[in-house]
Amino acid sequence: MHRNKFVKTILGTSMLITMDGFSSIAHAMSNTNKEKDNSSEFATFGAIHLNNTDLVKSTFFWTKIVGMKLRKVSGDSAEFGTEKQTLVVVHQTAKTSFKKGYSGLYHFAIHAPNKGEFANMLYRLIANNYPFSPVDHTMSKSIYLDDPDGINIEFTLETPERFKRVVTSGGLKIETTDGTIKSASAYLDVEEILKDVTDKDVSRIISKDTYLGHLHLYANNVEKSNTFYKEIGFLPFNYLPQFMYADLGAGGAYKHRIALNSWHGINKPIAPSEHAGMKHFQIIFNSKEKLNQAIKNVSVYEEKDGGYCVYDATGNQIFLTNS
Repeated sequence: MHRNKFVKTILGTSMLITMDGFSSIAHAMSNTNKEKDNSSEFATFGAIHLNNTDLVKSTFFWTKIVGMKLRKVSGDSAEFGTEKQTLVVVHQTAKTSFKKGYSGLYHFAIHAPNKGEFANMLYRLIANNYPFSPVDHTMSKSIYLDDPDGINIEFTLETPERFKRVVTSGGLKIETTDGTIKSASAYLDVEEILKDVTDKDVSRIISKDTYLGHLHLYANNVEKSNTFYKEIGFLPFNYLPQFMYADLGAGGAYKHRIALNSWHGINKPIAPSEHAGMKHFQIIFNSKEKLNQAIKNVSVYEEKDGGYCVYDATGNQIFLTNS
């Protein structure tokens, strides 16, 4: 099946397929402007490191367009994030822009802590006349955009409280908690989102509680990659080999923390380092025990800076720590 068809029918929707038993949670969670509480999860993400071609262009994008703080510059690298933590580190090491057809990064997601901050992120893009694609996945509300090198980024608001069940008769659809049947990848009502804007100052730094919430990877073999992430502790959610897709969670209500697909083709090589894309990312376990258990199930690793450098089944480099 071609990638465009996957994106239309599966992207962000296959995470919903096994969630019939999740409807009870919907009644326990309020659809308010409260900060998201993911404290029940056993792991979070540290910074993602990117290879880019131009640090000046990247700095403009991450500060002016996204609204992150420039936290540090060192040689050909720069760190961007909130007032309290680094979310993205850019390295001017790539020779060419992002190229499709390789394994590695599909996209990564910056998650807003509440609907007001999500609306502010959207408002900033509109104010800067920056192109984006709005998509409503029911389990989440999403805005997709590319950085100057063509790396795809998602702004996300987690909304699992809106989901009731999947309807498969007559095609893949979603029933929301109010009984509405809708497309699994519906158009996101931009005007409705903008009603929640709390601050129109586009020079303002994004909320300190904004976080890196999920990664979606191009896997050269979904089965092997899915096994790897299960072995380091992630909890399987959807495994759909017929769609070349899988995703896994970290123990919370939002179960789409690591997603995998082979929509670019099976057994494709990892993207060359001279191409813009992902250099590596960090997984932070909430306990030493969880970290140690993960390492026990990794055949090859290197101890470094108080953590462990490992590679998943595709070849993506990951830094595992518990702080």
